[in-house]
Amino acid sequence: MRSKTNILRPELSGMLLGLAALSILSSGIAKGSAEKKREPIGKVEAQNSQQVANSPWGIQIGTLEKDHLAKAAAIGVKWTRLNASWREVEKKKGLFAWEKNDQAFSSALEHGITPFVCLEGSNPIFCKQSDEIDPRQKEIYGSSLVPPTKDPAALEAWLKFVRAAVERYKSKIHYWEIWNEPNHVHYWGAPPDGADYGILVRATARAIKEIDPSAKVIAGALAGLDPEFTDKFLANGAAKLIDIITFHSYGELPEERIYKAVEVWDVINKHNPKLELWQGECGYPSHSSTRDYRGTSPWGVAIQAKWLLRQSFTDVYFCRTTLSNYFKLVHPGGKGEKPQRSFLTSIDSVLGFPARGGSRVKSVGVNEKCVLQNPGLAPKPAYFAYQNLCAVFDGRYKRSEVTSKVTIEDPGVFYGIGDDDDAFPSKPLVASFKTKDNHSLLAYWLPWHAQEIIREGRVRLSVNNVKFNEPVLVDLLTGNAYNVEMSIGSGGVTVFEEIPLADYPFVIAEKSELHIQR
Repeated sequence: MRSKTNILRPELSGMLLGLAALSILSSGIAKGSAEKKREPIGKVEAQNSQQVANSPWGIQIGTLEKDHLAKAAAIGVKWTRLNASWREVEKKKGLFAWEKNDQAFSSALEHGITPFVCLEGSNPIFCKQSDEIDPRQKEIYGSSLVPPTKDPAALEAWLKFVRAAVERYKSKIHYWEIWNEPNHVHYWGAPPDGADYGILVRATARAIKEIDPSAKVIAGALAGLDPEFTDKFLANGAAKLIDIITFHSYGELPEERIYKAVEVWDVINKHNPKLELWQGECGYPSHSSTRDYRGTSPWGVAIQAKWLLRQSFTDVYFCRTTLSNYFKLVHPGGKGEKPQRSFLTSIDSVLGFPARGGSRVKSVGVNEKCVLQNPGLAPKPAYFAYQNLCAVFDGRYKRSEVTSKVTIEDPGVFYGIGDDDDAFPSKPLVASFKTKDNHSLLAYWLPWHAQEIIREGRVRLSVNNVKFNEPVLVDLLTGNAYNVEMSIGSGGVTVFEEIPLADYPFVIAEKSELHIQR
């Protein structure tokens, strides 16, 4: 079994030791916390992807390098999103070049990771250049081709490509996603139209099922949770032809997506309640200087790790997804690369080109949403946080409804939380799960804007309908496991006193369900 220390670089070791020390020192900032020093009983033991039977966790790898794939497998994820690009596969009319896809799909599977494959992109052989893209967007994203729905001959060529892909890989690939972000004008190549995308979904889903009736068909891959667009593409029969809807929801507070997820579930239940919802691509940068989605300050390697953990539990509990895929492992770009922009204003010369809602500031350079550093490929703290999460939580656990109450015993540095302000984002969140054996797992956290330093408050957590025999508390940033005391209150409510609260999830789990290195 691969130990975490095998891939820990000296500079990162120092960083993590500093974070751990800061966590201990900062407990004294909160009143009454300094006396409550916790001693770990050990660390959770990393599980390689090949050791994990199933789980909801994935990562977009972004590479075919064998050592990179090994690093992905060492996290313990079970899923990855890969592409089959029409324009890359069919560069000459009627000739399909599958070599890169062969390598990508086989390599992921060999490492115990299941690909879901996005069939995407218009092909210049069959689709003309779009004349409906705003010049500013074209400068940011590049030129676009119109979708194949605009021409019957192009649509038939697209379906020929789809059938060829499914026929070639039906023994290996069982999850096929239709297009990438069709509600984004750049990727669709025309003003987004849910009904038009629905045409593509219906035709493509039929083609996939024609070749492989057992395949799972995925639609959406939406830029954000978009209930109106979803409603339009699910209409007219598409909802009965697909199995899963995916979304990509970038944002500084991952919990904010919950509001739209509720609306999307209303749409799903109207059309086909049997559909699953997946989060197919999303991440947060550790550095300000990143390409693509950027967000706003603060940035930091600990902030990124906290964000990853919060996204994961937000997805599988509050958004009720059955898969959560982090974007991404590694990116080969070069630091310092800057795009040229002709449309910058005079105030931009003072402020710099602002994110304006997190939109694409840089379209070149390093994507700092990665959990491996560039250059050097040393793991960031987010890598280890995800590794800890995968070791603690896998497919054994299913979402479980509970009634919970978090009582603030000591707010620490989280000023104003408690009964005086119990609304989002000052209301601590609790996510609950159970195994078939009725063993519970609880995750809880404060959904504030994450900070680079690690500080804690203290809370009492009261939960009904849970079962623990020997609970332990796990800090998912460090992997440290601690004994935790519990009591049973009136009405059979389970109570945990004086437990830490932070801006990232702690987990309480049954000790027998964990692999702990002592």
